[in-house]
Amino acid sequence: MAAERRAKFLGLLIGEPWAWQSHNCWDFACDVQRELYSRVLPSVAVPDGFSRRWVLEEFGRHEERGRWHEVPEGPGGLVTASDGALVLMAHLKFPAHIGVWLQPEQRIIHCNSTRGVACEAPLSLRQMGWKRLTFFEPNE
Repeated sequence: MAAERRAKFLGLLIGEPWAWQSHNCWDFACDVQRELYSRVLPSVAVPDGFSRRWVLEEFGRHEERGRWHEVPEGPGGLVTASDGALVLMAHLKFPAHIGVWLQPEQRIIHCNSTRGVACEAPLSLRQMGWKRLTFFEPNE
């Protein structure tokens, strides 16, 4: 039954529209964490007219980051993180986007500004310019 609930939840999300004004990537990741993993993460108020610098600084200093630990990549860049890991994504050095690792599906679900909610393989994200994917599991 849990697998059916998961599939239904994910199926309803894929392709849904996305906009910073109504649903940012952190809020989206929080929704997925709450629904699939029963984890309640704090909300982050995104200011009007936010900048990329603000996003980078907020990811780096927010207290929630201390409740998660980085999971090293396996041989050949294989993902070793468990289901529900948060995935920080960066074009260069600093993260600017976040998603959630879906281990059974071998995909990262995230909000994409052109396609809405997307569920993509790590290789596909890297080919789209997200060169650095960093996986974090909770310190439970």
